[in-house]
Amino acid sequence: MIKGRGAAAKVYDTIDRVPDIDSSDPNGKKLDNVKGEITLEGVKFSYPARPTVQVVKDLNLTFAAGKTAALVGASGSGKSTIISLVERFYDPTDGVVKLDGHNVKDLNLKWHRNQIGLVSQEPVLFGTTIRSNVAHGLIGTQYENASEEEKDVLIKDACLKANADGFISKLPGGYDTMVGERGCLLSGGQKQRVAIARAIVSDPRILLLDEATSALDTQSEGIVQDALDKAAAGRTTITIAHRLSTIKDADIIHVMDDGIVLESGNHEELLAMNGAYSRLVLTQKLREGKELESAEDSTGDVVDMEETARDEVPLGRRNTSQSLASEILGQKRKAAEGSGKNCDDDYGLPYLFSRMGRLIRDQWRNYFIGCLFAIGKCSSSDP
Repeated sequence: MIKGRGAAAKVYDTIDRVPDIDSSDPNGKKLDNVKGEITLEGVKFSYPARPTVQVVKDLNLTFAAGKTAALVGASGSGKSTIISLVERFYDPTDGVVKLDGHNVKDLNLKWHRNQIGLVSQEPVLFGTTIRSNVAHGLIGTQYENASEEEKDVLIKDACLKANADGFISKLPGGYDTMVGERGCLLSGGQKQRVAIARAIVSDPRILLLDEATSALDTQSEGIVQDALDKAAAGRTTITIAHRLSTIKDADIIHVMDDGIVLESGNHEELLAMNGAYSRLVLTQKLREGKELESAEDSTGDVVDMEETARDEVPLGRRNTSQSLASEILGQKRKAAEGSGKNCDDDYGLPYLFSRMGRLIRDQWRNYFIGCLFAIGKCSSSDP
């Protein structure tokens, strides 16, 4: 009873808790026409767990409708916090966040979030089919109650834009292939492209990209980045990236540090300033030991990422007659035979016993007695 009462107290506390930001609240305005301009005016913010630490300090930013803006800077500079404020996961402690001139606090929260597509660093897929995962992006939108044929057209179109249709079509079950728990049956790049398709299937006016390619290898990054570029076309896009090569074509880049904006401009303008952004570029060049990654291969020809995505073949397990370890042992045995050594003679039972005896000279009596008992045990167990 005591344990039950203790557990019940936590359950009832959760049930009775009234959130400050209630996503099920039906109140709030719904705009008839959304352009997608986002404005932060005098925004200050501290996380509830650390109220004395100000993460964003008197920030004034405008993300123009239909343009791509990038946020760069060191970890902890407030980039992801801006994404959370735009999504209204949190409300600023001071200042206001506006969508097309309207305070987001005055808008219906569920409607507001339906105008936004979010792709994070580690996407969460559900343990169902690819079709169902992408269709999840239609929930709460005008297409939620559409016919299955209409949904299939939207899903197919979103996967084409996300460079995902190529590998999906080559899977045994196609769009009805199960992705496994949290997408464990897909590669990182494939999961990310399914997440992009889910984010854009409802045609949101705003697209938020929180380090969407940072966990991918070079080839997967190129395919996913090409998908992101196509998904961002015509939408207000806010992207966060540590790899500067992925955001150098953004319309405007904001360099952040300690909750404030240090510099703003496009790639060339910021390099000409020879300030914080140019130091970041130089640091990344030194770390990678080469220029910023480009879309050219070693021959200088431009790589067609869309064609690469179409030709992509899912990796499968090869049917081999032996394991890699067995193959290595076999190569060592062949090398020993080629040198005239006999592995069986060199490492036979007498050799092993004598070597062990030399290693434990002070315990050779116990060693000898143990060997005798082991031999007796083996002899008695033989049929």
